[in-house]
Amino acid sequence: MMQNVLSVTQLNGYIKAIFNAEEMLHDICVCGEVSGLSQRASNVFFDLKDENGKINCAAFGAKTYIPKNGEAVIAFGSVSYWDKMGKLSFNVRSIKPLGEGALAIRLEQLKNRLREEGYFDEGHKKPVPQFPKRVCVVTSAAGAVKRDIITTVRAVNNYTDIDILDTPVQGVEAAGKLCAAIAAADKAEYDVIVIARGGGSMEELMPFNDEKLVKTIYAAKTPIISAVGHETDFTLCDMVADKRVPTPTAAGNLLAFDVGQLIAYIEDMIDRGRRALFDKISERRMRLQEVCMRMSSVSKERIASARGEIFALGAKMSYSARALCDGSRGRLENAVIKLKMLDPRNMLSKGYFILHKGEKQLRGVAELSAGDIINIRGADGQAAAEIREVKNDV
Repeated sequence: MMQNVLSVTQLNGYIKAIFNAEEMLHDICVCGEVSGLSQRASNVFFDLKDENGKINCAAFGAKTYIPKNGEAVIAFGSVSYWDKMGKLSFNVRSIKPLGEGALAIRLEQLKNRLREEGYFDEGHKKPVPQFPKRVCVVTSAAGAVKRDIITTVRAVNNYTDIDILDTPVQGVEAAGKLCAAIAAADKAEYDVIVIARGGGSMEELMPFNDEKLVKTIYAAKTPIISAVGHETDFTLCDMVADKRVPTPTAAGNLLAFDVGQLIAYIEDMIDRGRRALFDKISERRMRLQEVCMRMSSVSKERIASARGEIFALGAKMSYSARALCDGSRGRLENAVIKLKMLDPRNMLSKGYFILHKGEKQLRGVAELSAGDIINIRGADGQAAAEIREVKNDV
């Protein structure tokens, strides 16, 4: 005898209510292989399957990654039951390729572990010098990164020496090569090391997320700038470096400085040193006067003897301090003169010119050939010229 007879609508409604109430079926990630994909307007329909089963999937008004048949993906969404059709479906809100999703998870786990171990602590970071003389750029010599950094710095001064350490910045061997290059540059005692690349996808930037590279940068004694060339996403290299800039050009701007700024800085240091020295002399003189006052109650003979010794000592101190000040000032002034001589603008103002062939500054006629196009830079502007004939005097 049949009891509790349900209509199809009642049964489907009951099943739908069970699915809606089950939290484990909402906001979940499911991985599988895409098959039977079709697209109607902005809606995408496909099956997600593995070796033992499959489930119907739908992404309505899709604003997500559109996979291909046979591609392994991670789909995020909720299970729903269509009561009018009596069908089960997985409503997808976002899709990621399985490789990218797994890669992001591993990277996040590595980042959290390295942070807990202290590799990203601000207290460990070294200051980047304001006026670097020797700079090593670790990058691929074949890319535009080298040109961007050198051009940016040379637009301001010719004082900074820039060495390019040609290193692969992409591929399975890149991380190991980067570690070796940074270790070599650190031993060479550069003022600054720059790690640079011209951006790229997550997979292309993975060498800069290598754990060994993070530890190599952390252990370096030389300040390191990371200029991997991506505006939004940070690599682990960015997080451990002493300074992070978004692009190689930004690294060039950070390194570049006007020689006039350096001269002004040195002159300011001279003035500060002079004031500090005279303040110290004044302090010692006051202490000597206090001693003399305290000795006023001592016998005249002892006072006379002590006074003579004190004044002799004071004279000796004044002479030594003045000699030290004069010597230091002389050395610093000589350094300023030499720096001013290095400033190319001083030479240009005397009628000299600076010649470049391409990016290279010319040093002699032997570097020229007939037909070469050169750039002539003078105090009042620049000009281009063609070499018609070359004669060597040597």
